[in-house]
Amino acid sequence: MDIRQLKYFIAVAEEQNIGRAAKRLHISQPPLTRQIQSLENDLGVLLFNRTNWGVNLTQAGETFLVHARNITAHIELAKEQVQLVGHGLAGRIDVGVFGSAMLNIIPQILNSFTETHPEVKVVLHNLSKGRQIEALHQERILIAFERYLPASPGLQIETVCSEPLSVAVNLRNPLARLDSVPVGLLRSEPLIGEADSTAAVKAVFEKYDLGPMIVQKTSDMISAAVMVAGGFGTAIVPDSLKTLQLPNVVYRPLLTEPAQFIKLHCAYRENESSPLLQELLLTVRGYQGTIEAPTK
Repeated sequence: MDIRQLKYFIAVAEEQNIGRAAKRLHISQPPLTRQIQSLENDLGVLLFNRTNWGVNLTQAGETFLVHARNITAHIELAKEQVQLVGHGLAGRIDVGVFGSAMLNIIPQILNSFTETHPEVKVVLHNLSKGRQIEALHQERILIAFERYLPASPGLQIETVCSEPLSVAVNLRNPLARLDSVPVGLLRSEPLIGEADSTAAVKAVFEKYDLGPMIVQKTSDMISAAVMVAGGFGTAIVPDSLKTLQLPNVVYRPLLTEPAQFIKLHCAYRENESSPLLQELLLTVRGYQGTIEAPTK
């Protein structure tokens, strides 16, 4: 028994005439008759009563018709699903995320992706930088997003976008009354910094000699903003962090010369052939590359 015989059987059952069924199937009548007889021999029962006017189903044939339709429907569904997965339009994609980019940029990218790929299940894994790299090598995630991802053998790292830096300031701080904050004014400020700062923030600290003023260190920029809310200091953060509304915190553009940008990266395995990854990368690469820097 094969899928072709099931389709032949369904056609004959619906047409109740082997000649009409053969015409519908675009084959001649003798091979169709032989296939039906072969199917009956395999099952060991008669599926049709033959009459001078055509054929009609036996009780066994009526039972078999229900199963035949279910089987062919499942096979067609499997075929469609396999084709969708093969073209990156269905399946599951595991994504590593961490930190402030989850407040704005990554949701925009994933929303665009799921809008055009509704059959794909996106599963997020909140992993720190080191754990993201480990999960990629262990094939537990397909792609990772982070502000800073160190180079690692076998991994490809791409820049997703760049955005300007802002300053998270407590409302009690006089800097909160400014429309923007020149970087020189931060020299007298107690600063909150990440324990593992991004290249852009490090460059600002080093160029303007702000390092000695770091009074608190945090694991991520969201935690830094929370500490600003508590009055522990001021923090240099990505512009997109301003979507995080906290009591007593305002965000002001940071003015530097030249303008400093902070980058968001994604990483994936160099030899990864998943169509899902390629589809997501198309969305990532279509994202706006750089947000305009503030001007004086």
